Amino acid sequence: MRAGTLTSHFSFLLFHQGWKALQLLKETTLMLLPGYLVCRLCVSYMPIVSWKRGTAALPKICTGTEKIIPLRFARAEEPKSSERRLKLVIRPTPEDGWYVIQQNGLLKSYLQLSKARLTAMVTTTTVSGFIMAPVDLSLSPLMACTIGTALLSASANTFNHLLETPYDAQMRRTQSRLLVVHRFSPFHAVGFALSTAMAGMATLWTGCNPLTAALGLLNAFLYAGVYTPMKRYSIGCTWVGAVVGAMPPLMGYAGATGSIQPASLVLAALLYCWQFPHFNALSWNLRADYTRAGYRVMCAANQRLCRFTSLRYSAVILLLCSLGAPSANLTKWFFAVESLPFNSLLLYLSYKFYRHPDAKTSRTLFHYTLLHLPLIMMLMTVSKFGDGLNE
Repeated sequence: MRAGTLTSHFSFLLFHQGWKALQLLKETTLMLLPGYLVCRLCVSYMPIVSWKRGTAALPKICTGTEKIIPLRFARAEEPKSSERRLKLVIRPTPEDGWYVIQQNGLLKSYLQLSKARLTAMVTTTTVSGFIMAPVDLSLSPLMACTIGTALLSASANTFNHLLETPYDAQMRRTQSRLLVVHRFSPFHAVGFALSTAMAGMATLWTGCNPLTAALGLLNAFLYAGVYTPMKRYSIGCTWVGAVVGAMPPLMGYAGATGSIQPASLVLAALLYCWQFPHFNALSWNLRADYTRAGYRVMCAANQRLCRFTSLRYSAVILLLCSLGAPSANLTKWFFAVESLPFNSLLLYLSYKFYRHPDAKTSRTLFHYTLLHLPLIMMLMTVSKFGDGLNE
């Protein structure tokens, strides 16, 4: 009886441990499965480059109206069917067409994939939103919010590179990007994008709060999953892109307070409106490139609307700074007077761009938008801390 009892106990323990191991294997598989599926989809179906060396490179011509064929199946000759299609002009790549990435150049390549300047601007507006929150400044959540936002921005920008590589090859401004010139393999880029996304989400979730992490994930999805493909199909992509640009200060405010308040919505609305004169002025001199790549942005699809929206949202910025921000207790009423000259100049330059659209007026407006936003954010910050010092 004793031997039978020991045997039954041993069998039960063995079964129990085996069941726990199976449960752990199941949980691990469920965690890794989404990342694996994303990698497989990106590698198998994305029309970027062939995986075999010495095969065809990207086609020279792409208007965006034809169906993109993965290059490993492309043919240089004209199709025999009566359907009118563009001829694919193939450039052969050498046998060693892929670069061997050196360790000392890896960080620079990652920064290029992350669009370092854009990521820096996104992070700066996030920090501004955090500072403008009506709470005591705490260094630990501020650092977590900054690092997490930067990592998520790097991930979204890398996915943008992956999705737009065939079209970047058609534009002079983007034809030297890493994936276009084969400095990175798509699989390497996907791994970097997934790693930064998971690290950014974990940083925001643990260092700030779940709301900030959810806003960050939503913003990355809007940029890479909605705005990026929408550019080829609808002029509404500019409005989606403006929402993406308005989200970082909302994330910063939520990172400090753990909630969305009227003041944070006014700050996000200010960033939303600023996107239009900024991007429309930038894209005006790139109309030929956008048309060549088949993008349906405002400067290429509706030039009058492009200029008018810049003027309209510049006027809304003036109203937000003069009435909206003080009314929502984001700033004091004296901020309306301090910001009036800068907002008036933005409105004037937008009007000049609307009335006399050319390279000079668009370039002047674009350069001023780069100066205008930091000035307004600085005035807001001074208004907040100056009031605290006076008290």
